[in-house]
Amino acid sequence: MKDVAIAANVSEMTVSRVLRNKGPISDRTRKRVLQMVENLGYVQNRLAGSLATSRSNQVSVIIPSLVSNIFTEVMSGITVALEKAGYNAVVGISDYSLEKEEALVSSMISWRPAGIIVSNLRHTQKTRNILANADIPVIEMMNVTKDPIDVCVGLDQSRAGRTIADHMLARGYCRFGYVGWNVWDHAAEQRYQAMKRQIEARSLSLFAPDLFDSPPDFADGKAGLKTLLEMKPDVDAVFFSNDTAATGGMVHCIENGIKIPGRLALAGFSGLETGQNMPLKLTTVKTQRYEIGRMSARNILNRLAGQISDKVVELEIELIEGETS
Repeated sequence: MKDVAIAANVSEMTVSRVLRNKGPISDRTRKRVLQMVENLGYVQNRLAGSLATSRSNQVSVIIPSLVSNIFTEVMSGITVALEKAGYNAVVGISDYSLEKEEALVSSMISWRPAGIIVSNLRHTQKTRNILANADIPVIEMMNVTKDPIDVCVGLDQSRAGRTIADHMLARGYCRFGYVGWNVWDHAAEQRYQAMKRQIEARSLSLFAPDLFDSPPDFADGKAGLKTLLEMKPDVDAVFFSNDTAATGGMVHCIENGIKIPGRLALAGFSGLETGQNMPLKLTTVKTQRYEIGRMSARNILNRLAGQISDKVVELEIELIEGETS
């Protein structure tokens, strides 16, 4: 509050009155104070009566979904690591919305958690300001970048996209399709763009119809492949943004006598157990989802213990050369 007061050139009492919406404050002063609150990423401390340096034993975690097996495994890694050290995870679901993530971050930070874990690297500017000024360990997980807000834990999504594209190209496929969702799922978008660049570098193309407004599940993968083949019947290889959708695509092929991989090759992403127990083992990129969660939590705990953490923690990926390619 003192920082906001200095930046706005007003008293701390004026800042308090603006935030509580009490007392006579001019519109001009109110706007100036609120602008400084926005710029500095200031969030009120709702732990009334506690010291400014107080922390709880709770770690805030914001993920896009709990429907996907991917994030249930990530959360398992987080909660196991935190509970061993006496901390609890408080979870918020953003539904892949940056605005909803912003509201969750603002609400959770106001209760002064010991640390916060958010998924992916894209945020609104207000979210970024809040996290950058939170004065607690901040972990961005799933993706990695050279310049995280604090610490990032995950994998190089572009490298994953290039890996699966190179595998399909090496197999001799040349007419590619993509069934997925790359509007708000920024990790999937990174992989898709990397695949596209890799394929286009060979003077080939990747056909990707806009089919979904949410991450495709089993049913979407099945219906999505049907639609793609109706629109582009000559494709000989199809990438899916996740393994769940890819297994749906495989069932579509089985039900309609489409030979895999003789007529059509399929590839997913994540390395889910389901895909490896289908009639044909799915070609995919395996990721260390549990380990991403565990390492994210460990980095919070290490920082709280005064240990220095690497800013970038990149986990390895593994190409599974299944029977579908």
